[in-house]
Amino acid sequence: MLIWKAYSRMIDALAFAPDGGALALGGYYLACRVIDPATGARRWTAGGGAAFGLSLAFGPSGTVLCRDDGLSTRAADTGAEVRRCGQWCRAFAPTPDGRTVYATESGARDLVRRYELESGEARGEVELESGAINRLAVSPDGRFVAAVGCKRFHLLEADTFRVCAADAHRALSTGAFALAFSPDGRTLVYSAGRVLFVWDVPSAREVAQLQLDSKHFMDAAFTPDGRRLVTVSKEGAARVWDTATWACERSFEWDVGPLRAVAVAPDGARAAVAGDAGRVVVWDLDV
Repeated sequence: MLIWKAYSRMIDALAFAPDGGALALGGYYLACRVIDPATGARRWTAGGGAAFGLSLAFGPSGTVLCRDDGLSTRAADTGAEVRRCGQWCRAFAPTPDGRTVYATESGARDLVRRYELESGEARGEVELESGAINRLAVSPDGRFVAAVGCKRFHLLEADTFRVCAADAHRALSTGAFALAFSPDGRTLVYSAGRVLFVWDVPSAREVAQLQLDSKHFMDAAFTPDGRRLVTVSKEGAARVWDTATWACERSFEWDVGPLRAVAVAPDGARAAVAGDAGRVVVWDLDV
């Protein structure tokens, strides 16, 4: 296990590189910082103009996607910007093949746009009544896009933007943050306050709810085999849930303050969490 101060302010996004050899983090006025998850050594840093950055991902051909006003594509080894798409990007999610990215822009309209990453050109959009969308996710097969905002959750067909399902919860207005598809694409989770909703994607219906006693869910990540879900919350705990029964198997606390972000390494052996104090924990998942 490794615990270190990775940033002087809040961290609210984490992503492992495809080979697990790098960890990217984003946060309060930080577009991206790439570090070595084994030592904590810093490789490069790119400051940003946004006060939060819930979206972060490694893209194709050795790149990192991050929020820096617009959607910024950077070289994973140096941090040099390769391309920029859109303006005032609030959230984004790339497709599994890395050729396309869905992004939503800040402003009065809840627009979700589809961009070609190679050219940066927009290839379609839809307006949703979600209320400040702060999370987007694309299913592993690329068929669906999920969006969560401060008013409503939407499940869309990726190609046509047709709304397959939508739901509203009062707690969404207090902050909806966790959003993730399972590796097989059949399960989707999203949070509204202290409740994490579990949906069956093929039938587009809710099948379970997970609930915390006090603080809010902030992020969630499935293990690569889909058998476990790791969540973090403002109370500072990371929980591991069995996706067959949705029972909490284990809980981890390291006294590092409220947690906001979680990522699981591609091989499933390690997980990382971070939060308000700017500290990162990387540990052997061992589940």
